[in-house]
Amino acid sequence: MADKIYTMILAYKGTEKLWNSTQDEISALENVIEGRLGSLRNDFINIRSYHSLRYDSDFIFWISSHKPENFYKFKADLNLLFRGLAETSFSMLSIYEHSPYLKGGKTLEDTLHDTPSLYFVAYPMSKTVDWYLIDYEERKRILAEHIGIALSHPENKDIRSYTTYSFGLGDQEFVVLYEVDDLSAWSHVTEKLREATARKWIIKEWPILIGTLNEPFRIC
Repeated sequence: MADKIYTMILAYKGTEKLWNSTQDEISALENVIEGRLGSLRNDFINIRSYHSLRYDSDFIFWISSHKPENFYKFKADLNLLFRGLAETSFSMLSIYEHSPYLKGGKTLEDTLHDTPSLYFVAYPMSKTVDWYLIDYEERKRILAEHIGIALSHPENKDIRSYTTYSFGLGDQEFVVLYEVDDLSAWSHVTEKLREATARKWIIKEWPILIGTLNEPFRIC
């Protein structure tokens, strides 16, 4: 299907060799990687780069494509450019499809072309076996409550969410992606959602990746 969109979150951690590089070496690497990201954009729906705020990664890339095989090319190109200066530390593969959380008026691809926000959150999760044994209409009601809590929260207005699905594709069932301009607002909305009935069936919410927009690409 033309509107089927695959998405990957790819995290890299700089090695000791990177952090011992001279400023000239770092500047040269930045220019090479930024140039390569620019040339790769023709093969992808979106390419976003971030500085990671987690202890076990330094750079995060959010990429989307109609062809999942493009992700290997992206990863291989970066590995060749980093040349041991950074190594992959984590990745998540999922499918971006229509969901009850998607705001109306835009195609899936359109939502990936919005101006990027300052912060990015990749939030993996799974649900218990019991969840899938609940009557479908009851599950819809529970999810509607969850959506209502999120949308009605006064600090939610600048939060963009992208629900992606990774059944059989990764160690989690969902990867929910968020773009936000205020991490405290994001945290407050997340805290409020702990009160939703759906919370009873949520498990395995890690690792949560938080990044700050890094465009054009810079090491630091």
